[in-house]
Order: sequence, then C-alpha cells, then structure tokens
Amino acid sequence: MEVGVSLIETFWNMCLLHDIASRDQLLREAVRVIRTKQTIAEQVSLDQTIQTEPEKLFQWMKEHVGDRELGHFPGDRDLFYKLYHTGKEMDLMEYALQTIQQDRVTGGIIVHSGIVEQFVDMCSRQHYQSLLITEAEKYIKGLVETKCCTLPFTITLLTESYIIGRLFKTYFESLSNVQVIQGSIYQPLPLDEKYEAILSMPNFGMKMNDDDVPIRESEGAAVSYLLPLLQDGGRMSVTFPARMMFQSGTIANWRKQTNELAPVQSIYAHPDGLFRPFTSIKTYQVDFGKSSVDEIALGRWQLEKSNLVIEREITMHPDQFRLLDNWRIDMLLDEDQDTLRSFQQAAIPKLKLREVADIFRGKSILKQDLKAGKIKVLNISNIDDGEVSLDQLETIDEEERKVKRYEILPGDLVMTCRGTLNKFAVFPEHDGMVIASANILVVRFKSTIQSHFAKIFLESPVGTALIQSFQRGTTVMNLNPADVAEIEVPLLPVEKQLEVMNGYLLEKERYNEVIQEATTRWEQVRNQLYGELY
Repeated sequence: MEVGVSLIETFWNMCLLHDIASRDQLLREAVRVIRTKQTIAEQVSLDQTIQTEPEKLFQWMKEHVGDRELGHFPGDRDLFYKLYHTGKEMDLMEYALQTIQQDRVTGGIIVHSGIVEQFVDMCSRQHYQSLLITEAEKYIKGLVETKCCTLPFTITLLTESYIIGRLFKTYFESLSNVQVIQGSIYQPLPLDEKYEAILSMPNFGMKMNDDDVPIRESEGAAVSYLLPLLQDGGRMSVTFPARMMFQSGTIANWRKQTNELAPVQSIYAHPDGLFRPFTSIKTYQVDFGKSSVDEIALGRWQLEKSNLVIEREITMHPDQFRLLDNWRIDMLLDEDQDTLRSFQQAAIPKLKLREVADIFRGKSILKQDLKAGKIKVLNISNIDDGEVSLDQLETIDEEERKVKRYEILPGDLVMTCRGTLNKFAVFPEHDGMVIASANILVVRFKSTIQSHFAKIFLESPVGTALIQSFQRGTTVMNLNPADVAEIEVPLLPVEKQLEVMNGYLLEKERYNEVIQEATTRWEQVRNQLYGELY
C-alpha cells in the first residue's frame, strides 16, 4: 500500500509541475497512461522495447489512445515518457480514490464501503442479478473492498462525469459483467433496461427546477427519476439527510407518494459522522421496493472495526408505518419509550409550534463585528440554568432598523439551535434593544401557549426526545426553525398552564434559596475549620 501511495504522490507531483492540477486533469492523464499500457499488452507480437523509447511510446499513445478519447496530451514526448513509467504500475481505482479524496474544489464524497457491503448482502439474499450503482465515483472504495464486480452480478455503473466513465471502462475492461454509462440522476434517464437493485446517494440540498417531479429537493427528485428503472420485485437503497425524514410540506407529500409507489422496506440510521468530513449531519439508509412486505425493518447501524453492523432493530407493520406523518425512526428505536408513547397516545389536544408561535433564527454576527454599540446580542454563553444573564451581553454598533427583525421581546422563549447542549430561557424585561445571534432561535407565542409553560415542556424528557428527533446534526446540534416548528406541545387551558408554571417557578425559587443557604453555611464552616488548623 505504501508503495502505491508513493507512486501516486510522485505522479501527482510530476503533473502539478506541468500545470496538470484539476481533479479531472489528474484522472485523465492516469487513464491515458494505463490505457496506453493496455493497448501495448494487447499486441502480443509487439516489440516491447517500444516502452523504452520516448518517441515510439509517444507516437503509439497518439495512434492507439488518441486525442478523441482523452483529448490532447498537454505536454511533449519526454513528459509522457516520465508519466508513463511513473504511473503504469499504479492501481487506477486506488489512484482515483486518493485523487477524489484530496480534491478540495469539487468536494466529492467517498461513501463508506459498509454501505456497498450492506447493499451487496441484500442483493445476494434477494437473489438479484442486475444492479445499478448511480454516481458510482462515490462508491469507489466500496467497489474495491467488496470486489462485488467479480461476483455473479451484472453491474451497471452510472456517472455524470465523462472522465470518470473512461476511468471505469479502463479499469473494468476485462470484466464483461460490468457496464459503464454516462448520465445524470437529476433528469429523466432514457434507459430501456430495468434493474433489480439500485444504489444511490443523491447530492444533498440542491434545488431542482423541473416541473415533471413533485419535489424540488435533489434527493427526492433523484428517487422519482430512478424509480421507473426499478423492476417489479426489485429494491432501491438510498442515502438521505435527516430533513428528508421529517420535514413537512412538499417533502411530507413526497414521502407519502413515494411510499405508495414503492413501499419502504427498511430504514437504518447511520452511525454519527459516517460521512465526515463531507458532512456531519445525520443520515439514513432507506430501501424502497416494487413489492409489498409483511413487515418493515427499522434499525440503527454502528461501526465495528470499520464494518456496519446492526446495533438495534425493530419491525413495524406497513399499515402502521403508513399512519406516520414522518420517518423519524430515532424515537421509535429509543429503548425507553414509555414516557414518549404515553404523551403521543394521551387524549389531550396537541398543537405544532408553528400553529401557536412565530419562530426565527438570530443574526449571523462575526467576531470582528462585536464592538461598543447600543445593540446588545444574546448568545449561547448568556443562557445558564434556564435564565438569561443580561449583564454579560456583548454589543454591536448598528442601526436599529437594520436588525429589528432579530429583536427579542420580553416573554419570548429563546433556545439554542447550535452547540452541544439544549438551553432554554424566557427572556426577561430589559432596557434597550437585544437581538439574537445565529446560535439562538426565538419562539414568540400567541395567547394560546404561555412561554414558561412551553419551556417547562421542552425541558422535560418528552420535550428533549422530541427535539432530538428533529436534530439534523450529530455530535454538534443543528436545529432548523422549520423543523422546530413541527414539534407538538400539549394544549392545556390557560388556567392549567399558569398553575403548572407557578408551581414550577415557586419550587425553583425555594430550591435556589436552599442551595444559597447551604452554600453560605458550608463556606462559613469551611473557613472556621481552616482557622483551627493553626
């Protein structure tokens, strides 16, 4: 492996010295070298000394690989001779893997090989033969490590990149069961063939402008375009970000329609950070099928020695699954579900926050923007033990009208939306204007719900579980205002809310008094004991 990496780095450095620097340029010249080596090897009777003579080798490359396939070679015969003898022993897929991983411009993701392994295992269990792997460059590591192309499958590798397509064709030239085609999963694919299994990780967060699909999100649009390519009885395994699992509106409608067209067969939550450094958001693997199932598998994977294994798994009847308005399986997988289940099944009316409050995120403020000024800024550090510390607020120098939409009013519920801890506080009376930073969400309730009552509920075990189910990030919290708006709160009569609030605040005040008395007494006793030491 070290020898291979050394060859790759030497090849890169030689290319970079001659302004061959972009990902596609680096891949193209490696393909040119390996393709030239293949054409020479195909001619058994050829005088192999051709590889030792720069001019003959250069002319052979131009005649047998040519400009049409890979474009004009950006150098002379001496450069090609050096590149050829540096790179001819490289493993082309390992080279592609390293080059894509090092690319900081395109930012291409390499999917964990365990995803491919799970997909291949599923195909073997289902006795599938024809497989389609989309945007196959994302799965290079898994293709190599699982050696799935040497198994009894007919595999089609789809890529949008011309040079990636040439690389795959060169690498898999000797395998008749591997086909490489070029195309995009973000538009209709004019393919006559249908496949028994499809593997896809669409790009996250792109917006589509195609009216032919019922959703603008790239993840959903890709699935809509790929489903027609799935055979009856086949399965499609797709990687989704968390928001596709629970966001409302058009995404919720798309989930329902897709589950009707190709019922969900299984959903597994990925281990935290599986796709770092590409993304740290929570991700899930959803399998759709062109057939009905008796039960749907819901589970969570964990990493054991680089392998994805099931940490926890439950099953659900398809009729019960269809009743869900989201696919937030994290709550279903929590082993201590009694409290949450009792809330969900309780007869008391519930309302989503968006029905009873306006929710907005604060202003993004850079460190250099903090300076002496009349506008105060609330950040995470200013919320402690359910209270706001007004005397420690930093300031900015800005016109009030420009930041008015971020202003926090007395009685607003403020909550952290980034960081590692959920913090809540009801904003107190204050002098001057205070705005929220981008790390804070402001929830401004209408008369239906009291802010203190909502704070008590959201801090409870049930509220904590609900918030975590809408979590987009993994280790670091990342809550979106639109997601928080979907959280349900109990709708109690105002009198009952006030009763709960007053009881809570009274007991908290007593608690703080007892703590203060105990602290004062302890300090007095401690100081007395210290005085008796000498």
